[in-house]
This record gives sequence, structure tokens and C-alpha cells, in this order.
Amino acid sequence: MEGFKVRYKNARLSNEKVELDGKSFIRCEFDNCMIILERGETELSGCSFKNCKLMLKGNAYTVGKIIKLFTGKSPLKVLDMEEPLFEKLPLEERKEEAP
Repeated sequence: MEGFKVRYKNARLSNEKVELDGKSFIRCEFDNCMIILERGETELSGCSFKNCKLMLKGNAYTVGKIIKLFTGKSPLKVLDMEEPLFEKLPLEERKEEAP
């Protein structure tokens, strides 16, 4: 996919809240992160996830509900929204701006 203004390449993200929409992640490592997806407008290639949680919102949540209808089970664990989210976001220091 082309056209992402914010791109991460070979980044290591740990203990962070990461919103995927509108961004590209190539060969990134995510460790103990809260991953948030709403529209699905993202690129993930060659990434790894360790002890991460995925929060679906908006259209992504709707797709998750449709998957449940087809499979008869939830594809993801439902998170307790009272659970604290990671606020450490030094992501801006590691991003590459698209030309």
C-alpha cells in the first residue's frame, strides 16, 4: 500500500499504545503494546507481536462481529475497558516521514 505519510521501519515498540490507522509498519517488533485498529487503513509487513492486545473500534469492530457470526466464536479476547492503557508514546522519534 502506498500513500502513508507516517512510516515505521525496523522499529521496536514496547509498552505503548499504538494506533495503526493511517500508518505503515515494516519489520517492526511490538512487545506488550495495546494495538488499536478502527478503519483498517494500515500496512503491516514482516512485523512481530509479543504479549500485545488488540482493540477493535468502529469498522474493525464490526468486521470482528461478522467473523464471530461466521465462526461461532470470537476471534479475539474482549478487553475490559477499565484496564489501563499504556500512555508512553515516544513513537514520534522513530517515524519516517514519507516524501
